[in-house]
Amino acid sequence: MATLTALTFDAHGDLKLKAESGVIYARHSHMLPLRVTEVAQATVDFPVLISRMSNGEMSLSALTSFDPNQNLFVSDGDWASSFQPAAMRTYPIFLMKAEDGSREPVLGIDSDSEALSVDGGKALFDKKGKPSLSVKQVKAQLMENSKNMVHTFQFLDTLNKFDLIRTVDIALHYGNDQTNRIRGLSMIHEDNLQSLSSERLTELRDRGYLAPIYAMLFSVFQLNALIRRHNQTEGTTHIKSINLEVSKDNRAV
Repeated sequence: MATLTALTFDAHGDLKLKAESGVIYARHSHMLPLRVTEVAQATVDFPVLISRMSNGEMSLSALTSFDPNQNLFVSDGDWASSFQPAAMRTYPIFLMKAEDGSREPVLGIDSDSEALSVDGGKALFDKKGKPSLSVKQVKAQLMENSKNMVHTFQFLDTLNKFDLIRTVDIALHYGNDQTNRIRGLSMIHEDNLQSLSSERLTELRDRGYLAPIYAMLFSVFQLNALIRRHNQTEGTTHIKSINLEVSKDNRAV
């Protein structure tokens, strides 16, 4: 868990942000957090599923690998997708509560991150000790992302209320006749979606939720592309096939 400190010139004036900061954030993440506003873009390459965060809250996630601590879209320090989630674009800067208790958040930084350097990269502060243009742009993205986080929680809450979340196990069948199951993920319950009343469908449409719902449904086909990427990676055991199985513990997440 990163330890954040308030970003100040006195403490961080000599630090620079490496160009590959987003890749450094993502390289060991087999799931990347998404906001509901990012779902349609993410499905260009990724299966988008529902997972649980460490605090127990539901989260939208892009699946980047079938193995923990591996990201199949990072190769030789390069990012292999046209889509970058907001979390990659803003790392290692975050919003945090001000120490003086004011309601306005301040910028915090993980000063121990490998994404930072004193040698090369984009300066965090200008010559006058003010936040650089890059930092100002990151702050604007973080403020927008904060709003989108609220929209995402509302979206997931609505899916749960309408019984549109189905917990699944991903069964991976390998060439060595071994089977591995990834548990604890959820997807859109298509059957329940099809049986919704016209009033509820209208509500979903008016909230702008139908587009991400259908995008998530179609994104399941990206599992096949992820298998191909896995099988093309040196040192991996080839996957022959994949099955999505309704979890035996299929309670609402």
